[in-house]
Amino acid sequence: MLTALRERLSLRSPRMSPSDEKGLPGRLQHLPGALDDGRVYDFTFWLAYLSNALVSAANTLLCRYADFVDFLGGTEYHLGWIVGIGMVGSLLGRFALGDSIDRFGARRLWLITILGTVASCLLHLVIFDYRSPLIYIARVLYILTLAGVFSASMTLMTGRVTKERLAEVIGIFGSAGFAGVVLGAPLADLLFPHGIPDRWSADYLFLMAAGLCLASYPLAWLVPERATNHRMHRPQTNVRIGSRRHSAQRWRPSTFRILCHYWPGPVVAAGIVAGAALFIPPTFLPRFVAEMGVHDVSGFFVLYAITAITVRSLILRPLQRWGLERVIAAGLVILAISQLLFLTVRQPWELVIPGLVFGLAHAVLFPAIVGLGSAAYPKRHRGLATTLMMATFDAGLLVGGPMAGAVLRFAGDFGLPRYSAMFVTVCLSVLIFDAVFVWLQRAKVFRNHPTSDHSSTQQTAVRLTALSGVASATSAHNPPSQERDSTTPGVLTVGLENGSALTPEVLSGAADAPASAAVGGINPDEAAATIGHLPS
Repeated sequence: MLTALRERLSLRSPRMSPSDEKGLPGRLQHLPGALDDGRVYDFTFWLAYLSNALVSAANTLLCRYADFVDFLGGTEYHLGWIVGIGMVGSLLGRFALGDSIDRFGARRLWLITILGTVASCLLHLVIFDYRSPLIYIARVLYILTLAGVFSASMTLMTGRVTKERLAEVIGIFGSAGFAGVVLGAPLADLLFPHGIPDRWSADYLFLMAAGLCLASYPLAWLVPERATNHRMHRPQTNVRIGSRRHSAQRWRPSTFRILCHYWPGPVVAAGIVAGAALFIPPTFLPRFVAEMGVHDVSGFFVLYAITAITVRSLILRPLQRWGLERVIAAGLVILAISQLLFLTVRQPWELVIPGLVFGLAHAVLFPAIVGLGSAAYPKRHRGLATTLMMATFDAGLLVGGPMAGAVLRFAGDFGLPRYSAMFVTVCLSVLIFDAVFVWLQRAKVFRNHPTSDHSSTQQTAVRLTALSGVASATSAHNPPSQERDSTTPGVLTVGLENGSALTPEVLSGAADAPASAAVGGINPDEAAATIGHLPS
């Protein structure tokens, strides 16, 4: 029954408006995702959204992990090592994870990693000592599979849209994490108001987290794979160029070479800095408010999450038209201001103001950084690119945690207000980097006419309309070959086995968008292999 339901929920390809279709050749009028004007936020999108929200709620519930380590006899020092090693393991495994998403499909990896989060939560049921190697193994497995859930699902959803709408979809879909915070933070306070005092409470914590992750699985299973996210690689392709037949095997560069070739350096650095600054309040806030004599911080998290959801729902797309480089530069300023606002807090209810500003900064920075960095890579490497950009925030955790801890320690040694010194240091660090980022991206930050979705759509329509002038080899006595296009002087066209005569630009597009190529009568593997044989 579930299989039949999932088939009925299969996503339809976005359709163009009738006015846009008139200028296209007949067989390309219904090209899937050509202009990306169809419904993005359909029923299956919200199924995926709810699935991720449940996983995020489970992750928020595990904010009591520090209490679990304390119950086992560990201290904050041991907690730091457990969490730190878990994050290092996640970073090392993320790149293999991203490559696997591109090779085997985002949906398949999404379902596998959901089951992985369930298994890693259940593994904690047999941990009885903080010194056991098993606790480190369980933490690495949990962080890695959690990263896989968010990376694979994000790749699947962003595969439905063009680069121009990446940040928008990343922002809206990523707000599922905030929805999980709204659910998980009060649930943690409700179920564990006194922390983890006994073994039953510890087991109940991980059973609840595993149950929430498991509940997300049927929702994810109902979301179908999309052709643009999973390319079936054929081991060998026959290509005819001129009068010769070539047997070509598609060459795939190494993951390291792909990363280096398209590396968006300034954007990666922005992700690390933003991740460090975004990591500090959620981690140190419980100790910060403990000095005021309270221990309930769910109010801050709920307010900050609601703010982020609201901002992404209302203003993210207009901000994207403003230019992602500008959004990142402005977002870093807002993030720095939010750190300073913590200095004004004297009572727990005063966390409202920094919570609002902090939520605004997180709402705009994450989709802008992930979207801009992912757009630097071709769509066929979207899984690896998304994983890379999400890993930059994890790398920020490694930078921000030790830095904040060192500032707190040295400020105490010199008799300075510890948390005031920490927040000021973070604020200045973010502002200094922001100035460097603006300088490096000054050509795009200060441009007069940022690229909009509308102009990009027009350019796409022009490119597709240009296909109407492509010549086709239709007669058996006229074999496909390389020749100069008679309709466009000086443009080289290439004849494929299926009779299509295409320019190198069209071949490259067919290789990157196999579903669209198939509807247009183009074999994507032939196109990709042919590109490698074209004369320079």
